[in-house]
Amino acid sequence: MQVGLYLLLVLHIAEGCKLKDRKFEEITAHIGGSALLPCYCTDPQATPGRFTWKKPRTNIDILEEMSSERIQYRDRVQLVNGHSPGNLSLLISLLTEEDGGYYRCDLESRYTDIKLTVKGCTLTNLKTTLPITAHTGGSVLLPCSCTELRAKPKTFTWKKYNQKWDSIPFESGQYRNRFQLVNGHSPGNLSLLISHLTEEDGGWYRCDLESESTLIRLTVKGKTLVCFLSAKCVE
Repeated sequence: MQVGLYLLLVLHIAEGCKLKDRKFEEITAHIGGSALLPCYCTDPQATPGRFTWKKPRTNIDILEEMSSERIQYRDRVQLVNGHSPGNLSLLISLLTEEDGGYYRCDLESRYTDIKLTVKGCTLTNLKTTLPITAHTGGSVLLPCSCTELRAKPKTFTWKKYNQKWDSIPFESGQYRNRFQLVNGHSPGNLSLLISHLTEEDGGWYRCDLESESTLIRLTVKGKTLVCFLSAKCVE
């Protein structure tokens, strides 16, 4: 959308579009993801007249034309019509909570209204303590995740209790190259992997997300040797 960055999301071409009969639609998406707001002509090859995408002002029931020139939309909104001029749909990327609300695809006297709900991250295992046991020299995964794995939290922090709750400095001291976040392809997976465990790694951990947290008690045990009469010992 090189030129569109500085233009209103308005298309001026010959008339001939009749909007599909859908006066209201609800869509749910997640923070950090994308949402496609559908708006179509009944004939995919029909060319609309002047149409606009609108959104109410904050806390004011007055619709304003959306402009890709505004900071909150720049590089995040674009019309997606492919090879169908009758596809007036709007794609919003890198969603924030502020993107939630009502939208209107307005084609002269006809329109389609859409309610977009943008969900954030709610942690699993709230108000519970997860006891986990592991052994020295091994690895352990401390689980922490959003109930919806597609949700991307704004910020979160792993902390360990050492007379007080301290944020874990992943790149320093005893934590370097042993503590790492493991999310795979799921932005809502906030789990912590600890490798080459020592007994000092045992204790209380907390995965903090704004006003929510997951609490974990990690017990790290030394390896137990079993010795036979031949004096051969195995773990």
